Amino acid sequence: MRAVYKKELGQYFRSMIGYVYVTIFLFLSGYYFVVGNLLAGNGDIRNYFSSIITVVMFLLPMLTMRSFAEERKMRTEQLLMASPVSSAGIVIGKYLAVLSVFAFGLLFTLLYVLILMLFGQFDIWVILGNYVGMFVAASAFIAIGMLLSVLTENQMVAGVITYCTLLCLWLIGYAGTYLTSDFAKTLVSYLSLSNRFNEFAMGICSLSGMVYYSSIAGFFLFATTVLLEKRRMG
Repeated sequence: MRAVYKKELGQYFRSMIGYVYVTIFLFLSGYYFVVGNLLAGNGDIRNYFSSIITVVMFLLPMLTMRSFAEERKMRTEQLLMASPVSSAGIVIGKYLAVLSVFAFGLLFTLLYVLILMLFGQFDIWVILGNYVGMFVAASAFIAIGMLLSVLTENQMVAGVITYCTLLCLWLIGYAGTYLTSDFAKTLVSYLSLSNRFNEFAMGICSLSGMVYYSSIAGFFLFATTVLLEKRRMG
């Protein structure tokens, strides 16, 4: 698993995808911070993170789309399958590599938090809740993207489908206000990726929210491992 992790992490920056992701992320996050906080004289960090989560949702498919689709397109999948690393080890190694690139970009946003701490409102729980929420939500986004990547050899298709899937799961919660069935409302509320994030945004490090996102990540990683193992055995 460690070998897969190092290989994947290195490839993200050797192929420039990692640099492109971090550059776009820092540009957009900086834009939202300057416009939404500095120019507006707004010291509330919650508005900043509510914008950034949509940026993350849009950009992460750029990283996950190549996880397995590129291996199939470049015909290097057989080398990966023949390696002594287990299917679970391959999936987790690739997953942690994407998560590391995401965390690397997120680390730079601490500068914005420091500025708000000096000149704006400072609530350690709100800051902590938003960072925890951002991390666990992204971990679920990445797992979903990896499953969709293993299903196709076209990176662009994998990226577009991943973004559309994440967007639908994020917005589906708003449909609950138009539903009359209690069962449908409960189902929509459970499927909605945004409902739990709202708790973190308010500074509530909800255990149920962390379990929710972790369960989604675990389920999709398991499904990805099963599909990879079937392809390996077949």
